[in-house]
Amino acid sequence: MNFTTKFQEMTVPLIGAVILLINLMIPTSISAYIATALFAAAAFIRPKQSILFLLIYFPFRPFLIEVNPTLKLIGDIVIIFAFLRVIWDSRGNLKSIFRFEVYEWAFIGFLVVGSVSAMLTGVSLIAVVFQLRAFAITFLLIYIVKRLDIQKRDILNFVVITVAVAVILVIQGIVEKLSMRSALMPEKWVNRQLSPNNASRIYGLLNNPNVLAVHLTIAGMLTYCLKNALPKTKIQLWLNIFLVLLAGTWILTYSRGTWIAFVVGLAVYFLFTRNWKFVVKSAAVIALGFILIAVPVTYGTQWIKSHTDIGNFVRTGPAEEDSGFAAVEKDRITNTFTGSTLDKSKTTGRLFIVNKGFEVFKDHPIIGTGFSTFGDSASKTYSSPIYEDYGITFNIYSDNQYIQVIAQTGVVGVLLFAVFLLGMLVMFWKKRHESPIAIPMLASLIAIFWCGMIYNIWEDKAFTMYFYILTAGFIAVGSRKNEFAD
Repeated sequence: MNFTTKFQEMTVPLIGAVILLINLMIPTSISAYIATALFAAAAFIRPKQSILFLLIYFPFRPFLIEVNPTLKLIGDIVIIFAFLRVIWDSRGNLKSIFRFEVYEWAFIGFLVVGSVSAMLTGVSLIAVVFQLRAFAITFLLIYIVKRLDIQKRDILNFVVITVAVAVILVIQGIVEKLSMRSALMPEKWVNRQLSPNNASRIYGLLNNPNVLAVHLTIAGMLTYCLKNALPKTKIQLWLNIFLVLLAGTWILTYSRGTWIAFVVGLAVYFLFTRNWKFVVKSAAVIALGFILIAVPVTYGTQWIKSHTDIGNFVRTGPAEEDSGFAAVEKDRITNTFTGSTLDKSKTTGRLFIVNKGFEVFKDHPIIGTGFSTFGDSASKTYSSPIYEDYGITFNIYSDNQYIQVIAQTGVVGVLLFAVFLLGMLVMFWKKRHESPIAIPMLASLIAIFWCGMIYNIWEDKAFTMYFYILTAGFIAVGSRKNEFAD
């Protein structure tokens, strides 16, 4: 494959990246509207390449919309117009338009239940639509991608863009740490007053240490796949170096939930494959990341703080509420289950939210209270009509996908959501002897089940984009062997 062919296959992502840079340098509404229109046209004309562009857009979206808020709808527009192109291409076979798997029908049913229940509770239409978008916009990627003609070179382009984006995220994250959040960040983020618990963590351009950790986990796995697919050249050496840098940055997010999820996924993968070499390699990379990156960067940050004026200024932005966990890096794990931490959790933290969620469920057991009523993206933005009744005095974010589903959609919604999750699990299991990526996907999904205990993981665009694309790619490619098999 020559250079011209490679460029033609990456035209939309490359030109799209340039357009985003222009909008960062000239952050006006007009430039953003023009960019959005161009991306809409590109998505309809070149849907496959536009999906690749999303790998650039969503990881940088929090940073982009902080600089130019009008850029916030680009991802939605790209997905919608790619969806319309798929519908257009299927116009000769109307039955195929409405062909869904059981888990897809279950998720659609879950969305219907949450919406109807919300309207009965008195939630505004705009709040319902807001939450529907949070759940459904990236879900459309399954519908789109599995109907595209996915080739090996598309998989390679997918991985290459992921690695390139991760390189930028890692560099920015390390600079953020060493500069005490004073460099390579928007001014508003620089001035933000973090709680003592979070001040030591890398937030990255995703503006969330947990989301960054999840993204780096995915990027690390795909980097490993790319390294295995390439011939033994200096590129492999550079990828090994990058994996160590990525592991060090991943550690510095101090995302304990993601660490546990990774261990869970790794254990499941080993259980079914007995691939101890991969487990040893993963442990070695993480150990090197800790020794060569995390420890030196942490001590380097402390030295810079003690001997220079970098980051030494009064931050005038809004203050973040302290979650009650330990402020010092080394104590984030050891103090997780102390009495004071658990007491804090019972009064304002995760246990408080879980208890309140079950209170709501007991009063509304069949279909719950609906979207935008308890701990989701919409209730965080628009508040909830039920909070006063349950003594909730602040706009909570549940940080637990399951209690949110239980409270908002009741028994009916829980069953539908369970069919959605387990339906995908069964699909991967059935293909375990046919596809080399079935077990990795199954292990990843089980790890994600854990993440749902501590994050609203199915509302996070950066994660769901990747998971739905990978799932759809798994379906599209089927049992064909590919060079990314371990």
